[in-house]
Amino acid sequence: MVTNYRVVFLPDNIEIEVPEGKNVLQAAGLAGVELDGPCGGNGSCGKCRVRILDEKGAYQWVLACRTEITRDMTVEIPQLEVSLHRKNELSLAALHVSIDPGIYKKAVFVSTPSLENQHSDAERLLNALEEGAWEIRIEALRSLPKAVRDKKAKGLVTAVIAEQQVLAIEPGDSTDKLFGIAVDIGTTSVVVALMDLITGDTLGVASASNPQATFGADVIARIDHVIQNPEGLNQLNRRVIQTINRLTAKLAKDNNILPEEIYQMTVVGNTTMTHLFLKADPTNLATSPFIPVVSKAVQAEAKDLNIDIAPHGKVYVVPCIAGYVGGDTIGVIMSTDIYKKQGTYLAIDIGTNGEIVLAKDGEMISCSTAAGPAFEGAQIRYGMRAANGAIEKVVITDDVEIKVIGNQPAKGICGSGLMDAVAEMIKAGVIEPGGRLLSPEDAGHLSPALQKRLGNNEEYGAYFILAYQEDNLGEEVVLTQKDIRELQLAKAAIAAGIQVLLDQLNLTVQEIDEVLLAGAFGSYINKYSALGIGLLPPTEPDKIKSVGNAAGTGARMALISQEIRREAEKVARRVKHLELSCREDFQDRFVKNLSFKN
Repeated sequence: MVTNYRVVFLPDNIEIEVPEGKNVLQAAGLAGVELDGPCGGNGSCGKCRVRILDEKGAYQWVLACRTEITRDMTVEIPQLEVSLHRKNELSLAALHVSIDPGIYKKAVFVSTPSLENQHSDAERLLNALEEGAWEIRIEALRSLPKAVRDKKAKGLVTAVIAEQQVLAIEPGDSTDKLFGIAVDIGTTSVVVALMDLITGDTLGVASASNPQATFGADVIARIDHVIQNPEGLNQLNRRVIQTINRLTAKLAKDNNILPEEIYQMTVVGNTTMTHLFLKADPTNLATSPFIPVVSKAVQAEAKDLNIDIAPHGKVYVVPCIAGYVGGDTIGVIMSTDIYKKQGTYLAIDIGTNGEIVLAKDGEMISCSTAAGPAFEGAQIRYGMRAANGAIEKVVITDDVEIKVIGNQPAKGICGSGLMDAVAEMIKAGVIEPGGRLLSPEDAGHLSPALQKRLGNNEEYGAYFILAYQEDNLGEEVVLTQKDIRELQLAKAAIAAGIQVLLDQLNLTVQEIDEVLLAGAFGSYINKYSALGIGLLPPTEPDKIKSVGNAAGTGARMALISQEIRREAEKVARRVKHLELSCREDFQDRFVKNLSFKN
């Protein structure tokens, strides 16, 4: 007989019963508690540290993935105040498209029935709408009798219409109110924008960490979770749907509307994220030839996806290009106009998947480089998301100066800080061109302050102290040799991918007119540091531009414009995809780009 134990997660006081033998990370996943597990629970990253409390209030720090549940326990999850307002700010770019969402409202008077006029409510409504619609969806039918007999409205009703179907009925004239949401599902965060479909205005943006991170930092770890666990797909789907619903409800409340008044939704994300959103099995994305269940646009009704908006609300998932180049990349292409511009443009979403698009006079070629989650802070000893306490900027002269998000003691380092730190350490001679971190014995030419920061021990191997314990009111924050190697792997993958695309179109770096950096990370990195470590091709810094949350902007454009949706489907077919995993030229370029020589 299996014994169940009671686990309480603080500070939210979430309680769950789990069978003996499960570990704390698995219990957190079952309870819907957000807890990072970038390595997928194999014990290698050390990011899932939690505190186990006993009856007397004493506690012990443990790794959640390595702690089996053998008794009732109380687990405290450290609170990480992630700076998601950055994502919100980056998702507010102005839109320059004609408003034609493909859904509209029409107010009509429905005639009063009588013994002489015994036509049904539905017939009388369709007669009043004339040629506007020919079918009434079930939820609209259910609300119709009450709406047409509303004493205040006196027979005046508003029909919500899309594709000649009546999706909903509202009493009175509500034609001045029509709302939709645009969703960007990232591997690390989810961003939702509420929009007025009449004016095209963005009414608000809300974001949250992607709670699927409990099951791994990257898409491969999440696909593996689906493969290894019978309930894995349901778990990952439920996590993202719950997050979207929560953010949508918040935006609706902030704007004094009901979620049921939202009638349209667009979704962008990498191919794995959209599969998990649709609850489509992503298993075949993990192995060659990396085939998705679907690459075309998907249209569904909200109720079929458990989305808490109007039940018959239209959900449109932007098409993807390939197994590892998704609808988020289509969003970037659409929002930057590179599909129709003259000139040569390089668009890069620097992140776990490292999607890259090269466009020349409208001809487009794309690839995905498995850069890994180093840029998101995973697999880095003191790596963390861009949250309060994260080192985000580093300057090295005779000593080290750091800037910390939230102006508080440093807890770790985020992606932009990591890139700054390594670029500055290269310039200062702390890191050799091949990536080796100097030992204290080899550092005689450095300033005494920098020499003092170098060390070597069993725990870290070779390391460099970025923040001292006495300055930091806690642990020292160090950068290790392994951390530097992780960054080398990530930057080499992206740099090699760029070079292969340039070769494919017979272009040189000098012919690039603009380098467009998409996403939150691309908006906050120091372009001089990115050039300094060889992440970006050696081009003029003035050509490098941040384009904010371009994927999310593309989702908002698609929400308010049928034409953009049609164009996105054409663009997805036009983009040529290069699969790099089997190309010798990519492997050669990758090895050459491991060096920091640039």
